[in-house]
Amino acid sequence: MNKIKILLAALSLLVTVNIFSQGEGDKIIAIVGNDVVLQSDLNFQLYTYMSQNNLQDVTNDMVQTVLQGLITEKLMLAKADQDSIFVSSDEVNKQVESRIRDMVSQFGSEKNVEEAYGLTIPKIKNLLKDQTERNMKVQRVKQAKFGYGINVTKPDVVKFYNDYKDSLPPVPETYDLYQIVRIPKITEDAKFIARDKAEKLLDSVKAGLDFSELAKKYSDDSLSAIQGGSLGKSKKGSFVKEFEDAAFLLKPGEVSGIVETEFGYHIIKLNDKTGDFITAQHILVKFPRLEAADFTEIAYLKELRDKIKSGQLTFKQAAVLYSQEPKSAVDSGYIGKVSITNFDPTEIAVLKDLSTGEMSDPVKVGDERYYGYYMYMVKDKYPEHKATLENDYVLLEQYAQKYKEQKLMGEWLEELKKTIYLEIKL
Repeated sequence: MNKIKILLAALSLLVTVNIFSQGEGDKIIAIVGNDVVLQSDLNFQLYTYMSQNNLQDVTNDMVQTVLQGLITEKLMLAKADQDSIFVSSDEVNKQVESRIRDMVSQFGSEKNVEEAYGLTIPKIKNLLKDQTERNMKVQRVKQAKFGYGINVTKPDVVKFYNDYKDSLPPVPETYDLYQIVRIPKITEDAKFIARDKAEKLLDSVKAGLDFSELAKKYSDDSLSAIQGGSLGKSKKGSFVKEFEDAAFLLKPGEVSGIVETEFGYHIIKLNDKTGDFITAQHILVKFPRLEAADFTEIAYLKELRDKIKSGQLTFKQAAVLYSQEPKSAVDSGYIGKVSITNFDPTEIAVLKDLSTGEMSDPVKVGDERYYGYYMYMVKDKYPEHKATLENDYVLLEQYAQKYKEQKLMGEWLEELKKTIYLEIKL
């Protein structure tokens, strides 16, 4: 399973919120208590939903589902205000720090996290804080109503199964897996190619071409490129050291030379500087991923596979010594039971024909921003089947619990609508 991809998807959607931030004329589509749902809120959540579910077209049902989710959150936040539920900044900061630690553990280092998201750790923290505070308030409102969870008994599970067994989805094919992960390195050739492109762009800036238009067309920072390379107003400490040192040396209106960071090469334009705050734009040229670096890691994994097959070391030993995904490496590469629905088509293709104990070919996992080469070993595999109480009780228990939660939550939301003003304008 590509845990990196799941995390990346989650956070890349979060940081895109600036694209849909409220602008002049932003339409109010719902009023909930003393708060509102804006068109920009709906746009962002639709973008999130479509990206997470790999959808291309917006449907009326999708809009209603996403809108109801926004209204549900607003209702519970209004209830939190009614009940004077408070979340301190210290609590929020602790949650954010914990999430950052998880990201660092997942990616291996702060540098890798920043490279994956194209943002510094301080900026990621700021983006996480508002959502974390809302999530904590919503969670406390739920706890006040339902305690620390809605439990189901065995009779509940049996009744749920008997009522819905004919409409339950089949249990997907599942793999019990170990993995070894290798991440291609940035080569000197890649740096040379990026430098050449950056120098040509800098020449264009010096020749008088519009900086914003160049950023929109050529910057590899897709989030800021949409806004002409704008990074907004940022406090000292928000950027990596090399970028920040260069930016704070500029005078308003000046453009830097080529600045190298772990993200690639930057051309920076300073628009304003007041004390510890700057307003800047940049054009980023990322280091390209070259096939030579990929081939090196593919060959490395194949050589490891040969050594494992010849008995020179075990797969578990190789994962501990050579895997570059630290979270699974400390557990001998073990990632547990994973549904086939969590894999990409390329991963499925290499796993499908493997038997218990066999190793896969190296497979590329991730996107062009952040990817690695994965080699899997199958501990066991379980074919797709119809759910039964005997074989899938734990899964059915989860289904029954979710069903009960949704039923009770729906009843409670209807109660809240009697005491909290709600007007839908869409």
